[in-house]
Parts: sequence; structure tokens; C-alpha cells
Amino acid sequence: MTKSGTTESFEVCFLPAGLHAVVPGGTPLRDAARLLGVEIESLCGGRASCGKCLVRVLESEAGEDGLHSQAAHVSELSDAERRARAAGRLGDQERFSCQACVEGELVIYVPEASRVGRPIVRKRAGERECALAPAIRKYFVEIELATVGESRGDWDRLQEELCVRFGLDRNLAVDPLALRTLAEALRGGRGRLTVTVWQGREAIRFEPGFSERVLGLAVDLGTTTLGALLCDLQSGQVVAQASAHNPQIRWGEDIMNRIASAKPPGQLAAMQQAVAEAIGELARDATLAIDAKPDDVVEVVVVANTVMHHILLGLDVHSLGVVPFSPTLSRSLDVKARDLGIPILPSANVHLLPIEAGFVGADNVAAMLAAAPHVSEELTLLIDIGTNGELVLGNRDRLLSASCPTGPALEGANIRFGMRAARGAIEKIRVDPATHEVRFRTIGVPRWSDRQPPEEIGARGLCGSAVLEAVAELVRAGLIDSTGRLYSELPCRRLRQGTDGMWEFVIAWAEQTVIGEDITLTQADVRAIQLAKAALYAGSRLLLERFGAEQPDRVVLAGAFGSVIDLERALAIGLFPDCGLDNVTAVGNAAGDGARMALLNVTSRQEAELLARRVEYLELSTARGFNDAFVAATQLPHAEDRFPSTETRWSPKAAAG
Repeated sequence: MTKSGTTESFEVCFLPAGLHAVVPGGTPLRDAARLLGVEIESLCGGRASCGKCLVRVLESEAGEDGLHSQAAHVSELSDAERRARAAGRLGDQERFSCQACVEGELVIYVPEASRVGRPIVRKRAGERECALAPAIRKYFVEIELATVGESRGDWDRLQEELCVRFGLDRNLAVDPLALRTLAEALRGGRGRLTVTVWQGREAIRFEPGFSERVLGLAVDLGTTTLGALLCDLQSGQVVAQASAHNPQIRWGEDIMNRIASAKPPGQLAAMQQAVAEAIGELARDATLAIDAKPDDVVEVVVVANTVMHHILLGLDVHSLGVVPFSPTLSRSLDVKARDLGIPILPSANVHLLPIEAGFVGADNVAAMLAAAPHVSEELTLLIDIGTNGELVLGNRDRLLSASCPTGPALEGANIRFGMRAARGAIEKIRVDPATHEVRFRTIGVPRWSDRQPPEEIGARGLCGSAVLEAVAELVRAGLIDSTGRLYSELPCRRLRQGTDGMWEFVIAWAEQTVIGEDITLTQADVRAIQLAKAALYAGSRLLLERFGAEQPDRVVLAGAFGSVIDLERALAIGLFPDCGLDNVTAVGNAAGDGARMALLNVTSRQEAELLARRVEYLELSTARGFNDAFVAATQLPHAEDRFPSTETRWSPKAAAG
């Protein structure tokens, strides 16, 4: 124990990492762990609602760690912890690290299930072609060095040469920070230098001699993940890619938690800085891969949902969480990288695409650019599945959009054994309809579980695609009825009541996991999937009714989740309207591809502006008929609508036959 002023500090050791820190009394365990780089899952932003940040307080009497650790050295149970303990979700030695605070020396064990695994972020570049007309051009110039009697400054002479030789506007401006480097570049190149110009109206970089490479970064800033495509602006090629989890996850998994977390003084600035630095890290990783530097990135295009867009700009997000969900800014914006704190070329331009409405952002506009429903005669339903589901329905005549409150269940959050996509996460599940035996596959391992010794499998939890597949498989096996109830008329060794009395189905036995307990799908997990899929389907149904159509001609699934789910199983539980499986496609990260298109072609930016203003936004929370449509869609697959493409293979009767 040490003292700093009037505040006592205590030593805390985190196992199994074996890392020590001395922290002030009253520090939450989660914050103490973060100081050491020990990341603990926290999907709810510290509100004790997700139960993912569980740790164990170990009792020790000055043992190997030299610490006297006991339960009394932590703050009293919070109300949320008392409720969790009464429900059997929190053991005697267990605490939620977001709630428990340091009040003495401690040895804390972080279970495998609570550790943040290395993320697997699926935000890769697509193959959509795009005409090349970037906002950036380079000009190679040779001018005489100043001589005695020359009254004009270096920039004045260079500006005249650029205007006369290349036909640039005589009002060509220069970035003030870039101007500071001109003299050195001019002398270093002995009058020969390369000038980078943005939009033909501002010089933003000076390099001595001849420099040909021009790099730009297209960024898809999601609530959970970030993806970046590093592009050669002369060839249009994607030369490197990088991805990561959004560091704002520590403030909550979904956008409503982010809005709430941004309210306390200083929090919005901290959240803005975290994401700006994360974009800089993506630029560093991507440029390192091609032997370049972050300063070589001369333009960035960012697409994001409205909340992420506002946080990046440091704009107040409170109004986005209350009716009428009004954004501060909806049109596109150009801003300097230095003004956002993004560590690339300070004079680089950052272009943010326009947003549509409070919960339909620039990422949806970018997805429209890439999927191009507005240029087709076919009626296309574009579904971007993420923490917040976004829908676009339309063709060349009309476009409608909506935002669906799917919640984070489809990404593995708010699921008993749910986790983000990382190694050890179960991603594929198959259930034998006759024996009810299970085989599964984890991320990064191509073999199914029945082809591996149990002790080598190392399952850690369920990612979103696995939860969806599990529900579809159990419906076909007759273990989930149309209302979503887990049950069995015949004995089933995997179906049981948990310690809290809730029914659950065992996906992986303890010996197949690294967390030392069975991984199950609970009744609450099924309900979470029902609510998420009902929101998407009900939103789709209302858009179709507004359009005056019964079904779309085609369904396009976008987003990281949409690129990995099994389309047939998703349709079998009623995730989207049935227009025939042959007419359903997954296009991957359409938002990222749209950002790339805007980076490579300024006309695409103008097109995005027109799309954002042209699309008709439907606010589902106040739309007549949404509640009825939502309730009907909670059934599996639906209370009324039919799904002929899957009903012959995916009903319990079909499985029995």
C-alpha cells in the first residue's frame, strides 16, 4: 500500500498474465486492467448489463505474488451484481470488473471467456470497378532558384508556374502547414519538386525531386469494427488493407450506449481521440505493408453511421438519442486531418460522405453507391447487417430506407456465451435431426469438431453467425418450436435446465472448450435472435408495403455479418423476405467499397450527395403497423408469411421424413 496525498494506492495483480499495477483506491478493476493492457470484455460500456466482464477475486496470504488478497479488499456488491448473484450468474468469488473497485491489495483472475481475443474483422475489399477521377493530383515542376534582386517569394513563383504550365486556377491556395516545408523541398530538389494538389485548388504537399506515388485511404468506421483500404490514386488499385475493433467498444457495444457514454464532461473528446488514433493506426499498418509512411496518405474518405460520424467530428450526439433523432450535420464535409487529430499528413483532406437521417448514416449511402440499386430496374432490398441494421429498398424510380434496432445479438453480444469473431469462436454449427448430436467449427480451424480430439478443439464461445445457425438447426431438429420455445417431447441429453432454471441446449461440452464449462444456447439467446430478425423482417415488410410491392426481385446482404452467414439458414428462420435463394447474394463490405469509390472518383461524391437527399427515410419507431409486423415476425420463420424456398427442407416434418 502507498499513499499519494490523501488517496491510498494498492497493488493489484492480474492473472494469468501475471501483470502488476499500483492504482488509487476506488479504481474499477476493469480500468486497472486496462492500464496494464489487459483488455476485459465490456459490451455494455460499464453498465453491468452484459455480464461479460466477470473476474474472480483470489484469496491469498502474501503468496507468490507477495500480496494479501481477499474479497474484503473490493468494494461492496452493486445492485446489478446482487441481482446477478441471486440469479446464479455470479459466483461467490466473482465480480463484474466494471462495478468492483479496488480497496486493498488484490490478485484477480481473468477467465478465458472474459478476455478480449485477437479480433477477426471481415472488412475486405470487393471487386467493384470504378472510373478513376480522384480529388488528388501530383505535378512535377522545375523552377529557377531565387536570385539576387528577385522580389517574389518561392510560393508566388511556384504558383505562377503551376497556373501557366498546367492551367490551374490563379487563385490556387496553399495549406499553411505545407507552406512551411516549401523552402526545404525546393532547395533539396534544386528547383525540382513535386506538388500535391487537392481538387485543383489547394497545394497540400511539397516533395523534393520527382515523386509519383499517391496514396489515399478509404475507411469504413463501424460501431464495432473499422476497415481501411489503402489505394493507389493513380492506378486505382487497393495496395494494402487493415482492420481492427473500434476502440470505443470500451464505452459500450451499441450506439445507444455510446450516446449515453458521451454525456459526462470530457468523454466525447476521449471517444473522438480514440477513434481518430485508431484510424491513424490503420494508416500506419497499411502503409507499413508497402514500405510507405502515414504521411504519404494525402486523402481519406470516411463512411460511418450517424453516431460514429458525429463522434469523429466531436459533435454532440445527445439529439441522436431522442425524438426526432436530429443530426447536427447531414451533408458531406471536407476537413483537415490535423483538425480531427488523425496522425497522417496534417494537411491531408478527410472527406465524410453525407448521412440520410438520425440512424441511417454515410455507411448506408456508401453501400448504395456500391450495390447501385438506383441504376437497376429490378426492385432490390439491400440489408446492411451490423450492430444496427440498415435497409434500402428501391430501383431507378424510387428509393426507400429505414433503420432497424436489431441490437448486438447478431454479432454475438447479449448472448450467454456470445463473443466477437476471434479465434476459438464457434462460427458453424450442425445438429443431427435424428440424434440431436452436434458438430461445429471454430474460426481459424477448417476441421469440424467431430474430426478432432476434444482437448484440441479449444472453443471459447459463439459468434453471431453460429447463434443464427444454431437456431435454424434446432428448429429443423424439432427442439425449437415456431414460438421460439426450447423443448423436446423425447429425451435429449443436450437439452436441460440451467442453474437459473432456464432451458438451454449444449453446443460444446466442457472438454471441448478452453473456458472449462459447457457452451450452451439458452432460451434467452433464442429470444434475442428472434427480436433481432423480427426487426429486420418487419422493417423490410413495411418498406415493401410503402413501395407497393409484395416481394423484392432480389435481396443483397452487406456488412461483415452478411458476408459470413449461411443464406439458406438465415432465410429458414425468416431473416429476410423470400424471393428465391438464387436471387439472394452477399456482397461483403459494401460500405467500404462505396468509400473506395468516393476516394477514387469525385463524381461518386456528388452521386452520394444526390442519393442521400433522394432516398425517402421511413422512421420505423413511429410508422403505423410496425408493432404488428414486428410481433408477427418474431415467429419462426413467421406467423403468416410463407418461405417456400426453405420450408420443404427446414421444417421439423421435413427433417423427420
